[in-house]
Amino acid sequence: MSGHRALVVEDDPDIRHLLVTVLEDIGIAVVAAGTGAEAVAVARANAPDLITLDLTLPDADGTDVCRELRGFTDAYIVMITGRDSEIDRLVGLEVGADEYLAKPFSPRELRARAVALLRRPRAGADQQQSGSVAPQGQEVLQVGDLRIDAGAGHVRLGDDVVLLTPTEV
Repeated sequence: MSGHRALVVEDDPDIRHLLVTVLEDIGIAVVAAGTGAEAVAVARANAPDLITLDLTLPDADGTDVCRELRGFTDAYIVMITGRDSEIDRLVGLEVGADEYLAKPFSPRELRARAVALLRRPRAGADQQQSGSVAPQGQEVLQVGDLRIDAGAGHVRLGDDVVLLTPTEV
């Protein structure tokens, strides 16, 4: 896991220390924040690959912080919180979390989830020269003036739109 960066967002110093230790033990460079405002600032400054996010912060609700983070980062977000009702998990995933762990959590499970997430290619990862990934994860292939947006079903040749049949779309 060397070369990866993580941000731990947790207001409880003991839990924050545990999270930092678990992630550092697998070779991830970790920075920490205790408030939502600090989390956003640290994430902007450090461009983490992984963020653990508590939902109950002293200055903000974690779901609002998650929404704000999603506005500028494609880092994997693992919500770690005492809220474990189904609705809380669904809302957390809906606002952009990739994983959701309820407290008390197993450090081994956090370690396994972090490793699994960091093995996956992120949306912003470099693609082959012949194509790239659009922000929504849709494949876009460009060769010379020909641009094919497979996810949207659009083809352009230079500035001209190429009309497709329903079968071709």
